[in-house]
Order: sequence, then structure tokens, then C-alpha cells
Amino acid sequence: MAKPQLQRSLGLTQATVLNMIDMVGIGPFITLPLILIAFPGKFSVIPWIAGAIISLADGFVWSELGAAYPSAGGSYVFLQKIYRGRMGRMLAFLYSLQTSLHTPLVITSAAIGFVNYFGYLMPLSFWQTKLVMIALVLIVILMLYRKIGDVGKIGLLLSIIVVGMLLWTIATGGAAFSVSLLKQNSVTSIGAGNFFHQAWWFMIGSYTSKTLYAYLGYYNVCSIGSEIKHPEKNIPRGILISIVVIAILYVSMQLAVAGVLPSAAIKENTPVISLLFEKVYGKNIARVATVMLLAVAASSLFALLLGYSRIIYAAACEGMHFKIFSHLHPVKNFPDYILLTFGGVAIIFCLIFSRPSDLFGFIIATRIFIQFIPQAIGVILFRVQKRTNELKFKMPLYPVIPVFSALMWAFIFFTSGQKYFLTGIGVIVIGIAIYLIGFDKRDSIRNN
Repeated sequence: MAKPQLQRSLGLTQATVLNMIDMVGIGPFITLPLILIAFPGKFSVIPWIAGAIISLADGFVWSELGAAYPSAGGSYVFLQKIYRGRMGRMLAFLYSLQTSLHTPLVITSAAIGFVNYFGYLMPLSFWQTKLVMIALVLIVILMLYRKIGDVGKIGLLLSIIVVGMLLWTIATGGAAFSVSLLKQNSVTSIGAGNFFHQAWWFMIGSYTSKTLYAYLGYYNVCSIGSEIKHPEKNIPRGILISIVVIAILYVSMQLAVAGVLPSAAIKENTPVISLLFEKVYGKNIARVATVMLLAVAASSLFALLLGYSRIIYAAACEGMHFKIFSHLHPVKNFPDYILLTFGGVAIIFCLIFSRPSDLFGFIIATRIFIQFIPQAIGVILFRVQKRTNELKFKMPLYPVIPVFSALMWAFIFFTSGQKYFLTGIGVIVIGIAIYLIGFDKRDSIRNN
């Protein structure tokens, strides 16, 4: 019997939509009120635009690497290819470690956003909230427990719901948009737009990390590179198209909400989209829109678990994670054990956490110096080391784009707040210690 293998079954359409549904999900809908509280009215688009620019610059980095090394694992593979030797293996280990921690946290944040909107349909007690979150995780696992071709078809269907919901929200906000209300809402006490005001820049950095959380996923296609057809073309196109389209939709949606709902109605966990539809159409249509939004939340978890399970699978195949996670389903050819494990840990986290904003900064901060900045530096190293023959796609405006990307990620890291800054440093230090104690010697023997 032939050994199960990942199959190249996904084209440009599936690659793009799997990126988009991973990016959207519930993230922007629970980020909207957080941004409006800090950046009222017209100023609320600033963190979204900043996040789009950083994502696009980083997207070119991912496009080069994804086209060059189209295999399961994404950054786990890229970091080893870029730095080689011990440094590359250590960075790859750190990435797989933080992915193991981040994946259940990201699932949990989406589940929290899910129940915030579910609560608009019916009030939930504390334990009812937890049960709904757990049920969501179980449903998504069942949706992914199948062949990659079937997963691609489900992803296409979910993408129609995602884009449809965004367009409907924007159209609804546009129909009820009030210039005078937007002006009334655009009142801030920190000298908005004052580029010489230090507090203004720290706020931009801090809240851009929250919008970046909503953009994350534009690289999802790289994690499933082994399953993409014509990856040298479809991976860069899928990344760049998804970023541009989603950025336009996010900015439009933020303006739509800012011009329809008064600032006084916005609180951290406010289901602002449900309130928007209620104000324009009434309660019944608002309920329909909320149900669609819940489907969007499920679609995000679907795409996220798909990509991250392949990262841990790649690490396990090389002995840089628990060997059990290299197991593929004997018939359906997908990494089944890691999918079930991520789901189980996420269920535990769902019982622990209740506020998504507690998770956003941590998720971004710990990735920056393990993943984003090393990759931006890496595409520069390819030129310095005269390895451009490995690149199947080359970004424009080199070296401006990778230098800008690295600087912007550093800016986000240092303005993310002391708690997230120290947490990010702590994860890196602990990860290095684990690698040196438990993996370095064994890894060196295997590679000699």
C-alpha cells in the first residue's frame, strides 16, 4: 500500500479564497469597536490603512519565499532555507513552538468573538457561552476531517459567505451613512493627526497590531504549499490579491460603521455589525446578518486550522516536534492527529479566556522576531549571498520593501505595550533554552 502523501489539488481561486477566509473570519468584526473607541470617526481608518501597508510589504516577502519553496510548513521551511545550519534549525524550531501555542489562542479569540455575536441572537449564561465556543471548535474539526480536494470546495463556499457579508455590511452602512454623524464622532483628545505627538504614534503602533491581527492569514497559502498547483505563480498571486481586496473591504466597512453608529453606542464587546443592521433594517434582518456573521467566524477557523496543522506536520516529519504529529490519515491524506490535538487544546483555552483583546497583542508580538523580521532580512540575504536563482518570483522596489517591512514590524513590536513586549521576549528566550537543551544535540547528530 502506497504511503499517504499531500496532493497538489488547489488552484489560484482556492489559494486566494483560503487566504481571504483566514484573514476575515470574526477578527475584523471584533476589532471594529476596539478601533472606534481609540480612533473615533474618520480617524478609525488610520490603523487599518497602516495595517494594510505593512501586510502588503510583508506579503511580497512571503510571495518570494512561498514561490521558491512551495511545501507544507510555510515559515518552518523558509527559515531553514534562508539561514541554513544551526541558526536556521533553531529559528524553525522557535516558529513551530510558537505556532503550537498560538493556534489554540487564535482559535479561542475567534470563538470569543463568535459568542459575542451569538449573544445578540439569544442571551447566554457563562456556561452556555463556553458550550457554544466548544461546539464551534468541534464543528470546524469535523469540516476539516476530509480530503484536501473536498476542503477546497468547502473553502470556496465559505468564501462566498465571507465576501457577501462584507459587501452587504458596506452597502448597508453606505445607505445609512451620515456625514454629520461621522464629523460628530471624529472627536479625539490626543491631537489626532499631529505627527509630532509621541502619544499619537504609540497609539497608532498599538492599535495597528490589532488590525494586523485581522489581516493575518494572507500567507496561509504558504502553509499548504505542497497542495497548490503551479505554486510559483499561484502563491504570489493568491497572497497579493487577497491583501488588496481585503484591505479595501476593511477600510470601507470601518467608515460605514463610523458614519452610522454614534460613538456612545460603542463598547469593547459591542456586536457593532448587528447593531448596524438593526438600525437600518430592524431586528429581524439584523438576526439574519448575525447568523451570516457566525458562518464567517466558522470559516476563519476552518482556514486557520487547515494551514497551521500543516506547519506542525512539517516540523514533526523532521523530528522538530512530536513524531506522532507526522501521521497522515491513511485514506484521506491529511494530518489528523495534530488537527485533533489543536482542537482539544483550544477547547481547554475556551474554558479559560473570555476577552479577545487579551490575546491580540500577545499573538502579534511573539511572531515578529521569530517569523516576520527574520524573513524580511532573509530575502535580502538571498541577494547578498547571490542565491537569487532560487527565487521563482521577485518583488518590485527591492530593497525598499523588505527594509520597510522589517522596520515596521520592529515599530509594532516596541509600541505594542510593555506586557506584550516582555511576553514576546520571554517566549523567545524560553524557546531558545528548550531548543538548546532538548533538540540541539539530537538535531546536530541527525544532520551530520
